[in-house]
Amino acid sequence: MKKPDKTALNHAGFSAWAEQADLKKELEKRVRESDCLYAISRLFKEKDMTLDEILQKTVDAIPRAFPDSDKSSARIILEDRLFKTINFHELLRKQKCDIIVYGVPVGVLEVFDSEKPFPHNEGSFPDRAMSLIAAIAEHVERTIEQKQTEKALQESEERFRCLVENSPTGIFIIRNGKVIYENPEEKRLSGPLALLFREGNLRNIHPDDIQKVKDGYEKIISGEIETLDQDFRYYPREKEDGDPDMKWVLCRASSIEYSGEKAVLVNKLDVTRAKELEHLLGIEDKMASLGRVASGMAHEIRNPLSGINIYLSNLEKIIDRGQETARGKAILGHIQSASNKIESIIRRVMDFSKPSEPKLVMTDINQVIGEALELLSVILRKTGIILEKVLAANLPQCYMDPQLIGRVILNLTSNAAEAMKNIEGTKRIEITSFIKDNHIVVSVSDSGPGVPAHLRRKVFDPFYTTKKGNTGIGLSLSHRIISDHGGSLGVSASRWGGAAFIVEIPLQRRYEHQ
Repeated sequence: MKKPDKTALNHAGFSAWAEQADLKKELEKRVRESDCLYAISRLFKEKDMTLDEILQKTVDAIPRAFPDSDKSSARIILEDRLFKTINFHELLRKQKCDIIVYGVPVGVLEVFDSEKPFPHNEGSFPDRAMSLIAAIAEHVERTIEQKQTEKALQESEERFRCLVENSPTGIFIIRNGKVIYENPEEKRLSGPLALLFREGNLRNIHPDDIQKVKDGYEKIISGEIETLDQDFRYYPREKEDGDPDMKWVLCRASSIEYSGEKAVLVNKLDVTRAKELEHLLGIEDKMASLGRVASGMAHEIRNPLSGINIYLSNLEKIIDRGQETARGKAILGHIQSASNKIESIIRRVMDFSKPSEPKLVMTDINQVIGEALELLSVILRKTGIILEKVLAANLPQCYMDPQLIGRVILNLTSNAAEAMKNIEGTKRIEITSFIKDNHIVVSVSDSGPGVPAHLRRKVFDPFYTTKKGNTGIGLSLSHRIISDHGGSLGVSASRWGGAAFIVEIPLQRRYEHQ
């Protein structure tokens, strides 16, 4: 057997040793790069560190990735800010990578190394090192984006907190039966009302509002509805002897998710003052209406009463002179007529203030309309008014008092005829009937001068009238009759520019006739 060549063996051993040394050197490079990336990635997770601190520590960590770390340096130029290593100086070999945030270039990362550049790629780093620098730049980009997002979120939260903390509305959050947040206004308003949303406790709710509050509370807690708006009264402290203070609140309760759990957000607005003002305005409005009624009554009664006084004075003179009784009887007749007029006015007022209770029976509204118009047909024909009836066929019957509803139709139609008494051109009255939203609707429209928008509420006030010789009680009485039927009477403009009075009567029976 041939002996092995010692030179060859030595050469092979040296080659193996050299290869191992290269592998070790390469492994050390990879470890340094990994350590560098790990250190930088940990900076990315630091929540309490500012962006400037992270960027400075990033450039400080970069030289560790290179063999001659003492002579390597780096810097980050970010808009008008500069972050660099302590020993920063521009060396032979340089690599830079743009920093791009949300698609916009905002800076550059530059790394310098003391090694000489390769002749074929002067001034450049090996591909591996370039990949490392690109990875570091990507970490920087993600850090900047995260910090910008955190800053925007923090500013948004601060704005939101400022709004909530200074809101005139009480705001609190209930989760698992506990108040986990309440703003300053809620702390000021806080009291037993919070027990409602924590425990469903209703003892401080006003007795008249307990049922509606209970129904709303159960719906929002059960998840049947997502949002509930409700106003109600409650006592801000436990009921004691005497008359405890009462508050009106407007509450909006909303189902929300708070920190991953279901919760209820409650906005509470104290509307006590607004309700008090609303009540006072209602009283003022009623007093104004009462004043108009009193003024109207005084005006209507004054004329016949003045006539009675004049007739009595004349009658006294006749008696003193011993004149013929025929003239005295005539004066007594005038007195009786004036007295009857006063009685008629008082009866109309009594009918308005306490009208007879409707005698409800199942009735065909079209039949009532037909009978009312039959009474006016001669008058309408003589005054040259064209009457048009557009009555829906097969209308269902509903509960109403046919005599009272007939009086309303008669009054509205005669008012329309009176309004067109002195106008030129074609005179029209149109009566329609139809069903809308579970109501029977009757419309009386005319081609007269109409009712101005600013007077449409006043025309239903007692003794308000724009017609000479009219008491102004008819529309008020009609409005009262329709209200007693559970319906409504309103006025708008007709298609000819005149007035259109709309009567709506519910189909369902609102109450039983006794």
